Amino acid sequence: MTFNFVAIWVLLAACSSSGGTNTGDDVAPDASEVVPDAPIPGVWTADPPCADTAESIYVTPAQLPATPGAIVKCALGDKLDQATVQSEMTAEGAEGVVAQTGARVVKVAYRTVRSDGSVAVTTATVYLPLVPRAVPAPVVLVGRPTSGIADSCAPSKKPRPERNLALPFAARGFVTITPDFAGLGNEGTHAYLDNHEAATELFDGAKALKALVPGNVVGDPVAAVGYSQGGGVVLSAQGLEFATTGARTLKAVAALAPQWPISTKSFGYEDVLRNPDQFTGLAGLAPPTVTVLRHYGYFMNKLGDTHGGDAFPAEEKSSIIGSIESLCTVALGGALDAQQLRLRELVDETFRTSMLACIDGTPGCSGLAQQFHQWITADFVTADPQGARVLIAQGLVDQVMPAAGEAACDVAKLRAEGVTLDVCSDSTATHDTVLERRIEDVVAWIEAVVSGTTPPACSSQTLPACNR
Repeated sequence: MTFNFVAIWVLLAACSSSGGTNTGDDVAPDASEVVPDAPIPGVWTADPPCADTAESIYVTPAQLPATPGAIVKCALGDKLDQATVQSEMTAEGAEGVVAQTGARVVKVAYRTVRSDGSVAVTTATVYLPLVPRAVPAPVVLVGRPTSGIADSCAPSKKPRPERNLALPFAARGFVTITPDFAGLGNEGTHAYLDNHEAATELFDGAKALKALVPGNVVGDPVAAVGYSQGGGVVLSAQGLEFATTGARTLKAVAALAPQWPISTKSFGYEDVLRNPDQFTGLAGLAPPTVTVLRHYGYFMNKLGDTHGGDAFPAEEKSSIIGSIESLCTVALGGALDAQQLRLRELVDETFRTSMLACIDGTPGCSGLAQQFHQWITADFVTADPQGARVLIAQGLVDQVMPAAGEAACDVAKLRAEGVTLDVCSDSTATHDTVLERRIEDVVAWIEAVVSGTTPPACSSQTLPACNR
């Protein structure tokens, strides 16, 4: 298997360097799609010209390139041989994915934009296969899970960033990129759960890959995969791809335990507002944390640095902001449970009642709540029935993104909007274990859809009804 894989790549590289046409099975275009003057791909390299340090990518220079996706800084990381890749995937629970190549880790910072159109930079982790499955190499865009808003929580700062999600695809010859998203790890504040901003920055990551590796050897994004918050990001990307890029190159989008903002009921947000006397620790694992991160991210970005706590009670503002700016997701949830004992201590009373008026369509919708409500509802994304095929993978004992409250509602929405959809459920998987239990199925599904073959069906495809 490995011999044939390498031999195919060598043949492709030889054809490219001699001026021949790439005939890789996975990416060969129809004759009608060939651009006569398209540049001929060069020879693949997993050693792009990067001279920066990993730490320096989080320091943004005063002058930024004009082109979205332009590389601002890049730093070479580990070079993992095939055996090491297999070992690392096994350690992360992805032992069912068979590595076909090693991979190079690269940390990058690239130019992108915020939802208001302002120029920004996001940092990201890239995995370059040592031997790509074709040249130009197809790209899988990766949406990472919630990590928090504090700069120390940026996934690219971890010693082994998202290797349980991105590395399995690099091991199969895809190029992958996992953005932190602007404001996480570098200047500014991450716009938590901003569908449009995250999708734009994800697609700019595809442009960054082409800028990173010289020689026209990186192809288009053919798939996107995301987990938790990242699952919501890639579902948004499915709906926004054509509006954002002017093309539809994505063929497959897989979302594991997706956190996709599609309603004011998503992630128990309305429950937090309607039950102010409930103990914070009894409100579920996600709703309190998601509520404060979302409020803080919105007000910091829309109104300015001095307004991050505008939706918090005055007497709790300092405590909540201190927790948000210093703690990552799990620790933040614990701090809120311990310091803000009831839900009313998370949301300013005037904001809470005004927001409920906006949601219910009753008198009293005004001020900051009206602004936030207008934004949150305008940010919901309609899926593209002509866009990528979608897979939802969900654990049925997930207490963070419960199947009945989240994935089942996402599935109902996607089907109503005409998307070609597959479901993979796991009766014993939690939010923490669904990725390691289902990544093999997700990789196989994406490879099949991308190659135009019938994707394998999951052994279980049953979800409960949406209970919102």
